[in-house]
Amino acid sequence: MTVRAGTTTRHLVSGPRRVLHLLRTERGITVLSILAIAAAALTVTLWATQYRTDSHVDDAAERSVVDAATTGTVALLSYAPDTIDADFASAKTHLTGDFLAYYSQFTQQIVAPAAKEKSVATDAAVVRAAVAELTPDRAVVLVFINQTTTSAEKPDPAMTASSVRVSLTKVDDSWRISQFEPV
Repeated sequence: MTVRAGTTTRHLVSGPRRVLHLLRTERGITVLSILAIAAAALTVTLWATQYRTDSHVDDAAERSVVDAATTGTVALLSYAPDTIDADFASAKTHLTGDFLAYYSQFTQQIVAPAAKEKSVATDAAVVRAAVAELTPDRAVVLVFINQTTTSAEKPDPAMTASSVRVSLTKVDDSWRISQFEPV
């Protein structure tokens, strides 16, 4: 549409054509640049705070969780018939919650009597461990284990390799095993 005002001719632009006309001006380019920068800043902020949960985790926290899972796993799976009560008591210091109650009952009623009767000894060694999940008060560590077992009936060591998903909960500033699931 063209409008004549005196001797000059002015074009009135509407709708999408107006937006294109605005973008061709210096002011339009400035507005578009500001919007692009704001969108990029918003995207980075959302990614860093909402989607990237591991950004709040430092190397020291990961080492602490892996150490707790490793030490606790070795304590849980290593015992000898002569020191079994002390071995299980030591293992319990690495546990918490329902898993502590389950472990106490299971070792007292099933493992200890069988280990004493048949002179079963086990020795566990963690081959590798890695953090799968980590928050300020919960963690999951995947642990790969080699375990050697001997008994009076089978004095030659039998080695087994396994992996376990170890869930930990922070209790009084230390990590304790709250779940122990073979994978």
